[in-house]
Amino acid sequence: MSRVGVEAILTSGRTLKQGRAMELGKLGPEYLKEVSFCEMDKITLKALGLEEGDPVLVETLYGSVVVESKLDRRAEPGVVFIPCGPYANAVIGSDTEETGMPDFKGVPAKLFAAKGESVLGVKDLLKKMVEGA
Repeated sequence: MSRVGVEAILTSGRTLKQGRAMELGKLGPEYLKEVSFCEMDKITLKALGLEEGDPVLVETLYGSVVVESKLDRRAEPGVVFIPCGPYANAVIGSDTEETGMPDFKGVPAKLFAAKGESVLGVKDLLKKMVEGA
């Protein structure tokens, strides 16, 4: 795994496809497909030496997760997006500052090419998060 990283601001939120897949079951393949990616602009993809679909490691102060890279032609350089779900939860802090909701926007992150790494399934990711492995 390359240790040449790109700094970015991570955002998260609900998507229509993520919401639909959630209704089919959070452990199913449809849900995995709709929450296990990181959207970024073409400059970030190129800086990481990635092709769309290659695995990317996202690290923050709160944790790290390997997800699929995805091109978003509307994305601004330096801003990336992971849909709400267990993959975003792995890298977003749990502090709610007494609001009841964590801050899903503006999380400083660093991205690394993760060629050769695999995106964990939802069950395996949750197990890793619980066990701290």
